[in-house]
Amino acid sequence: MILKVLYGLIALGVVVFVHEAGHFIAARLCGVTVETFSIGWGPVLLRKKRGTTEYRLSALPLGGYCGMKGENAFRDALDKNLDAIPREEGSFYSAHPLKRVIIAFSGPFANLVFAVLALALVSSFGFSYRSFDNRIVLSSHYDGGSNPADKAGLAEGDRITAIAGKKISTFSDIQQSIATHPEETLALDYERDGAAHATTIVPLLDKKTGAGRIGIYPFIPLVARSVKPGSAAETAGIIPGDAIVAVNGTPVRHYFEFADILKSHPAEATVTVDRAGITRECKLVLLYPDADNIETGIEWQTVSVTVKGTGLLGSVRYGVVETARTMALTVKSIGLLFRGVDLSEAVSGPVRITVMIGEVAKNGFSGLAELLSIICVSLFLMNLLPIPVLDGGLILFSLIEFVIRKPLKPKTLYYVQFIGMGFILIVFILSLFGDIHFLMK
Repeated sequence: MILKVLYGLIALGVVVFVHEAGHFIAARLCGVTVETFSIGWGPVLLRKKRGTTEYRLSALPLGGYCGMKGENAFRDALDKNLDAIPREEGSFYSAHPLKRVIIAFSGPFANLVFAVLALALVSSFGFSYRSFDNRIVLSSHYDGGSNPADKAGLAEGDRITAIAGKKISTFSDIQQSIATHPEETLALDYERDGAAHATTIVPLLDKKTGAGRIGIYPFIPLVARSVKPGSAAETAGIIPGDAIVAVNGTPVRHYFEFADILKSHPAEATVTVDRAGITRECKLVLLYPDADNIETGIEWQTVSVTVKGTGLLGSVRYGVVETARTMALTVKSIGLLFRGVDLSEAVSGPVRITVMIGEVAKNGFSGLAELLSIICVSLFLMNLLPIPVLDGGLILFSLIEFVIRKPLKPKTLYYVQFIGMGFILIVFILSLFGDIHFLMK
């Protein structure tokens, strides 16, 4: 757990550094003096002054800031009830409104560029992942209402081959296609006993996650891919390649039949194992981490998918296309928040995000890069919302000043920013409750 948090903090630090570096570079190019550049908030751990800028590493790794000249002038204008903010040379408010737009936009834009480059790097190296194949099992206890897969005419053992015209090879392909289209009618092709069929399906909206669901599981053959050393399976004599064909005398074909027999959570079970055509019985001691999972020490057989690396142009194209796709999905996901989605599950706070990043970081670079690109795209979009105290609010005020050709009064800026702080506080409270819920689980 400590390593997960450490990896997560480092990765979040990179994202924050990129964002603040975007503001920093743009400010310097636009002639605005940057007085402080900090990674993190709160008490300063390290500081180093070079030129007019003090660089800081602060104790709370939950963000960062780029302090520009003129912030004190804004406070002075409020205290003295001035009609305009004093415009000393090199300050943010003395810069032309369009330069301020550039400075405010550059932070989110740097995150967007980082997302493109991270995904391009993944594409250039290539990557591999493991999944289950496209054969399915229908859920008999679907908790989202009537089972969409059942209504569409699907049955256990069917292979889904295409969704909305997109070819399907693995269960991961199914998840990606279904999750992003809740409550939409999708064309679906499948195979049954070697014959091709077509139907339509309407995924239900999962109120916990905001994703589409159709009430299916992967058809997981009970063939051991690997056996954990010292586990109950190894003690029982099970080795990689063995296939479990019966539990307590009842034939089983896939993991969910196996789990259904053991739903009463017995301490041990007699399993019949097929090894190269020869069957034998083993006593298997069972552990139950939670109500839905069984600990045996067996990792079940999966499908390995390898995506080859691409050249420079292909990698950049992949980065741009995938970033654009992520942006579209993020906008769509924000819209789902207003359709009854459980905000305690759907809105993640810094604790949950840090742990998630740390977990993914341990599993490889490609997964980490993809998750960081999602976070960067989310930061890009959220920061550009026209809400005071966000970059989008600064852009809006600067554009208004450019159009009316006179600066806004400090009191006006203050009151509008006060309203914006209320919005940020609501988001903070939601994320805090989401983190508390996550930690309690």
